[in-house]
Amino acid sequence: MARLALNRDFSRFLEDEEFPHRVEVIFGDKSVICSGMVLAQQSTIIEGLIRDDCGVLMFEKMENIGTVEQKVECIKYMYGAPLAFSHQNIDVILKFASLYGISDLFHKAIQWIEKNLTARNLFAMSNISESLENQSHLLKLKKVIENFIIKNTDAVGAELAEKITHGDEIDSKLFVHIVAQNPNNGATLLKDWTSKSSENKLYVLDTVKDLDFVTLFPTQGEFSGFVAQLSEGLDSVDVMKKVLALQQEYFVKSASKSQAQSQPAVVASGQEEQVEDTEENEEDDDGEEGEEEDDTSSIASSAKTGDGKPKSRQRGKNRKKRDKAEVWKATNESSKGPKVCNPNQPKKNTQPKNAQPPKNLNQPKNVHQPKNANMPKNVQQPKAAKQQKDVNSKCGNVAKRKVFVANIPSNATANDVKSPFMFCGTIVNVDVHSHKNIAFIEFNNEKSAATVLSAAKSGVKFTVSGQTVAVYEYTPGKASKPSAVQSSVV
Repeated sequence: MARLALNRDFSRFLEDEEFPHRVEVIFGDKSVICSGMVLAQQSTIIEGLIRDDCGVLMFEKMENIGTVEQKVECIKYMYGAPLAFSHQNIDVILKFASLYGISDLFHKAIQWIEKNLTARNLFAMSNISESLENQSHLLKLKKVIENFIIKNTDAVGAELAEKITHGDEIDSKLFVHIVAQNPNNGATLLKDWTSKSSENKLYVLDTVKDLDFVTLFPTQGEFSGFVAQLSEGLDSVDVMKKVLALQQEYFVKSASKSQAQSQPAVVASGQEEQVEDTEENEEDDDGEEGEEEDDTSSIASSAKTGDGKPKSRQRGKNRKKRDKAEVWKATNESSKGPKVCNPNQPKKNTQPKNAQPPKNLNQPKNVHQPKNANMPKNVQQPKAAKQQKDVNSKCGNVAKRKVFVANIPSNATANDVKSPFMFCGTIVNVDVHSHKNIAFIEFNNEKSAATVLSAAKSGVKFTVSGQTVAVYEYTPGKASKPSAVQSSVV
């Protein structure tokens, strides 16, 4: 229950002869006679309306809001009567107090909302906040809603998921705010909501700065799948540019985050190497001190190895050999190209013993004469021509499903090349020729390949691992296929 505190001085109205002391308040078909002084002392807005309309209050802005009884309760509150807040009348009270500047009533309504707000009526409360004209009141109510979302992330997320499933209308701004505060299942909510309509997809593309996609989609595979869904059905060049900008921003932030996470490990490993070198140096120093304490003969006998070299130098050479071996091992394990020779291992003769060239290279095996070899050519030709036509048709369809990508980074993988193009359609194969900095991408239909080519011709820039690449039409006869090909079949 809330009750008004009458704490203003009414004496200024006693000397004002023009002020109407008797006011008729009209709500639709019902009218109530009220004291002008009592109403005016609570709001300067109401005082102005009383003076302008010569003692008549219509409350026109509240005409389609709430019931007559609910609005009369607000008038009684201004006379000092208690007012009971509930989820049924809180919207009427908030709008009445905000529209007509009754600060005391609005403040008490906000206090009630802070104590009684739930995940179920959160969305209705958000709709109320958008209808408030007073900017100060709007910010106060939004602050209450934001604090509730932060403190009740899981409950709000579950309620939002239920509304998406039922197809309920959801305020876009509120949705983005809930997803931004919900890293646990925000990605699922985002995918479900954008799958409902193209308007939702476009809204997400227009508000990408409000969402942390690196946190929502920790792996590039998850993000690429979302981008493919997000761009499905949106074929305009402007949308493609927004999608590519989103992808580029994601990969840049993801790389920066990975680098920041791996930096402490690099420092730690460097410190470990420093400690190892220090320990080895200390061992060498201890050995030298021990040698000085022995007599001259023991120094002469122990200071040299079997080949006459001092121990300290021999240790240094051994250490260099060990470092070279470790570098060779790490290179062979991480490199995808041909293996590097071990500098400490002698070369082996790879030529097989008694190697002989293969015989009869040009002689075909199991050649049989066709049974109908003597038949006229005009009888066999239609079948051969038809087979050749089918082959050409099949090759042509495959070629139309492919695009040729140039200027890719030399260290780009099939997934790196695949990611920027996933929004154009389903990719079934990616052939990467790293040493030529080119790649061939095959989609599951011709329309997807045509979409990529159309976007490229319209000025859309595709980037692979932060590097801008060129996209061309695939021509079967002109595209070379080197022997070293990295392929990824999806």
